[in-house]
Amino acid sequence: MAIREGRLADAAAVTRVGVAAWEKGPGSVLPSSARAPMADGKMFDALLRQTPGRILVADVGGHVLGLAVGDPEGEQLTDLWVDPRAWGRGLGSRLLAAFEQAAGERGRKRIVIDVLEGDERGLGFCRRRGYQAVGRSTVRDRDLHMMIGKIRLEKRLA
Repeated sequence: MAIREGRLADAAAVTRVGVAAWEKGPGSVLPSSARAPMADGKMFDALLRQTPGRILVADVGGHVLGLAVGDPEGEQLTDLWVDPRAWGRGLGSRLLAAFEQAAGERGRKRIVIDVLEGDERGLGFCRRRGYQAVGRSTVRDRDLHMMIGKIRLEKRLA
């Protein structure tokens, strides 16, 4: 497996992975009406076009099976998606570690991640990797068109 920067040629794979991971992960804790806006994949398709140079992908034998997306400042991980068929194989851990390393190299002192309330799998994943809850918020999500609860997690970088 290689962790590399995402390319426009990865758009279809990023969409496929993002939709599948969303449906099995955080999307599963929301009402079905809220899941519909993500199911068409438009949000994931836009990731590569709107965030060049900010996406890392897990490439396994020429197939994108995971992705990590960060903000322009490199401090917040906005998305971490792994194909559910590859869960438990360490792809998410390697993507997160690569994102943390890149942020550290840019002089960042911490990483911030917002996890959907009720996404116990996502919360557990982050906590097992040293992230601690530092706050909660309720916000109107622009993609889901509804109010959602988020838990903010933070990890200080060495």
